[in-house]
Amino acid sequence: MDTTTQQKMIDSALFKAAMRRITSTVTIVTSEGISGKEGLTATAVTSLSDTPPSLLVCVNKQSKAHDVILRNKTFSIHLLNEHQEAVSNTFAGYTDRQGDDKFSIVEWADQGQYKSMEGALATIHCKLIEAHNGFTHNILIGEITEITLSDENDKPLLYGNGKYTSIK
Repeated sequence: MDTTTQQKMIDSALFKAAMRRITSTVTIVTSEGISGKEGLTATAVTSLSDTPPSLLVCVNKQSKAHDVILRNKTFSIHLLNEHQEAVSNTFAGYTDRQGDDKFSIVEWADQGQYKSMEGALATIHCKLIEAHNGFTHNILIGEITEITLSDENDKPLLYGNGKYTSIK
């Protein structure tokens, strides 16, 4: 790539087209606490460190869940299995379900302080440590406080190039 290409302003459509080609595990990010309960679908989730165990998630500042997570100072990441497309679509806002009604699409197991999504391959509960400005999104860093693993042998739900898929 030459310098001329590198210095061009990248337009939003080109950027989004390139990012769609990254296939990622589909997760639901939820937060429940004094400031309410909210959730969203996210693929921008990654491990950060094992000491202390931590991860990061990128959340759009315009999403309803964004401010709820910041005020509650906790969030959970639920890794969806290959059969949970409807759950992903609901939390992504592609259905009529809003607010608490989104949560009724799936069963929840009470794990004491947290709730874990039934059928999720894993649920990772976090205490919000930091939020960093990432332009349209905030990069939320969470210290992991609890992990629940599923006994299921399902494969993860993946999303790439505008469609759901799974490991063949």
